Amino acid sequence: MAMFLVTLVATNALASFFPSLPGKIEPERVRWFGRTIKIAVSNSIVEPNSNIKTDSDVLGAVRRSILAWQSVADIEIQFELTDKENVSPSVSGDGVSLITIAQSAENVLLFSKNPQAESAKTRVFYNRKNYITEADIVLNPFQQFSTDGTYGTFDLESTLTHEIGHLLGLRHSCVLGARMSGSLAKNGTLGLADLATRSLAENDISAIRELYGVNSESETCCAAINGKLTFSTLHAIKGLKVWAEESTTGRVAAQGDAGPDGSFRLGGLSSGTYSVFWHKDDDATPSSVGDLGTFKIEKDETRTINEKIAIDISAVTLSYVGINSQLSDSAVMLKSGNEYMIYLGGKNLDRSKIAIEFNSPFFSVTPNSIAEQDFGEGVSVINFVVTVHADTPAGVYSIFATGGNGSMSSLIGALSVQ
Repeated sequence: MAMFLVTLVATNALASFFPSLPGKIEPERVRWFGRTIKIAVSNSIVEPNSNIKTDSDVLGAVRRSILAWQSVADIEIQFELTDKENVSPSVSGDGVSLITIAQSAENVLLFSKNPQAESAKTRVFYNRKNYITEADIVLNPFQQFSTDGTYGTFDLESTLTHEIGHLLGLRHSCVLGARMSGSLAKNGTLGLADLATRSLAENDISAIRELYGVNSESETCCAAINGKLTFSTLHAIKGLKVWAEESTTGRVAAQGDAGPDGSFRLGGLSSGTYSVFWHKDDDATPSSVGDLGTFKIEKDETRTINEKIAIDISAVTLSYVGINSQLSDSAVMLKSGNEYMIYLGGKNLDRSKIAIEFNSPFFSVTPNSIAEQDFGEGVSVINFVVTVHADTPAGVYSIFATGGNGSMSSLIGALSVQ
């Protein structure tokens, strides 16, 4: 049976899931055939090494990152220790799904182009039926990791949780607060440790349940929203993102990429009522956010949305969020019952013409608190004061910004409440 290969990358900058074989069309989804998945953890991670801080809880991080996924989906991940150190060759797998950090020539070569840009890489092999047959995780041997939030290191558990998501077949998410976000910040970014990113967001859970189902009898899971968005143009629209937020709380519940023909699916959802949005993710010509409506779905129901949409260029663009006078492409971690000064970076952010909004009743912007900041050329920056209500449920929430002409931009899941 022929084997194909894709490479998945988790970085401290935006990264993507892409095919490594020229001309090979990437499948929309890949997954393991059975529910039991066996992986091997290299002793290069467990034994003392220069890349992982001394006294780090390495095996605990491995176990907890595995448990994060198998506790919410119908999968069982088994692991054993091994002396094996090297990632499989790119042309073929060796049948062993490995987690390693060994400073071998094969592993180092994966990061040779930009050794400081990435925290880890996962190489996934799959067959003609799009079933995963092997996946190797390589932690970047040029980076430093810890389990206690040490400044300037990557959190080992957060990194492993993200990479195991790739090992299971998940792609990057444009939800900034998702564990499968394409951006992983080092501890100390925005003046905060990155320990909160160990947890799965609601859209991570729905994504893994869409692939493998739920691991127990559930009264609410699972449902789906799918459909097709058509356009006035005859050309395919790339970069079209669709996401659903809980109507009562505003938490991001699911996100997916539409295909070239506009088809999309948001699966693994619990029964409930959802607001569904879309926008075209394109730095050159970002679209205004579109509202597809509010829909109530029950367990085992699939609600279909077929709608013709117009791609309108947004007058404002949100690209970054931050706190403590810093900007990042990672979500800001907040606690309920507190007030924060939030920073937004993008284009055309004019304080006199912009309105900051949330699809949630748990966030309030202080009137007249929006101010412009000078972060230099190339980025427009504003800040504002937001109150996170004391009864805000844990989860990730989007920020919406409406410009003077009524067009809207959004940072999906930019605020993470723990």
